[in-house]
Amino acid sequence: MTNWQDENVHIRRMTPEDYDEAYALWERTPGMHLQSLNNTYGGIALLISKNPDSCLAATDGDGKIVATVLGATDGRKGYLYHVAVDEQWRGHGIGTTLINRVQDVFKANGIVKVGILVLVDNVNGQEFWKHQGWKTRPDVIYFDHDL
Repeated sequence: MTNWQDENVHIRRMTPEDYDEAYALWERTPGMHLQSLNNTYGGIALLISKNPDSCLAATDGDGKIVATVLGATDGRKGYLYHVAVDEQWRGHGIGTTLINRVQDVFKANGIVKVGILVLVDNVNGQEFWKHQGWKTRPDVIYFDHDL
């Protein structure tokens, strides 16, 4: 586990009951894409139920959610979703800590590769991930299909 502490921030497992507060954070986070059918309460609750150790929330001293990360795996590769840090809390290492903790969970479960989707027009998000040492995949084009 990452050795990071801030007496004003607590990191814990995310629960379905956090949905409304987390969704409000995601809505005010530039570059967050929420149009998918998977972003309903039911979709997020399902993801959390299948990945309870890798879906995390950071809260301030009042218990308000200031950051989130949803980590999920298909059994061979991990994925990060909804990595968001409230604007006033950026620059304190909270996002990096959340990511590292999820990667620790993935490693403990034998996952050796992690991916994230970043919107083309989310330049700040792209810079964040590059700063974290992540690389783009020029060899793939992502497709999806709503059922």
